[in-house]
Amino acid sequence: MSQPTKPEPEQKVRHPGAQRRKTMAQLVETAARLEISPPEAAPDHVLDVAAIAQAIQATGYCVVDDALGKTHAEQLGAACRAVKKAPATIQEGTDRVNDSKRRDDAVAFLKDSKAPPIERHRAAMEGLRLRLNDLLHLKTDACSFMCAVYKAGAAGYVKHRDSAPTKPSGRKLTAIYYLNPNWHATAAGELRLWDACGGVRLLEPRNDRLVVFRSSLEHEVLSTKIDRLALTTWFFNRLELGLELIKEKRDAKQDLFECERGCGFRGPFADVERHEETCKYVA
Repeated sequence: MSQPTKPEPEQKVRHPGAQRRKTMAQLVETAARLEISPPEAAPDHVLDVAAIAQAIQATGYCVVDDALGKTHAEQLGAACRAVKKAPATIQEGTDRVNDSKRRDDAVAFLKDSKAPPIERHRAAMEGLRLRLNDLLHLKTDACSFMCAVYKAGAAGYVKHRDSAPTKPSGRKLTAIYYLNPNWHATAAGELRLWDACGGVRLLEPRNDRLVVFRSSLEHEVLSTKIDRLALTTWFFNRLELGLELIKEKRDAKQDLFECERGCGFRGPFADVERHEETCKYVA
């Protein structure tokens, strides 16, 4: 295996070829739409995980170009485009609301997808999670997956974090895989990322590019001139994610939970959990 090239200013690394616990776990599975990878074969490309870990330790993020191969990107892109999506919601206090001025993508959580390209990508990301767990001492125990498309002319997604910068903090790493074969230099739609060293990076959503960063880092999606597709994976700790959500609700003095599908149903956690099992709402 060849050694990775010296990171560019963008920090690129090119690839070389008791009842409480039960309730907590249920809370996390509902909130994060838990995905555990099935044992499908991963893509043939091999990621240099040691180099990825080294970059994350240094700056909080890493960029891998030609990450999983054009064939994988092509097949995964087609599968993700075929998935039915709904307008994304945004956090407002402890509620989820639709606000296209702050976020105007359409998303799908891939819990029920049996498409082989999506299953292969799950396997690749689960393998990456396990390796980074050891190298970065992350203590993650699960992944969740979401594809998102911003249509041409979309405003993007305002500056935000995927996880709290203080404990408890469930999501540890965010891994975004871009699926944009028609992307070009003037298409815009970059990911703006505030790294761990105080720098601000503009990362282009190039096809077959993988961007991995600590979920507590601030980032935003800029306006795009062409359709922009990505599949995001979160590596998280189920217990900490549950504690994080509970803390948010306690801080807001809120005992009610809300259906993640956006139908507006609210109630105690157990009631919402039962409702979500049969909710068919699509925005």
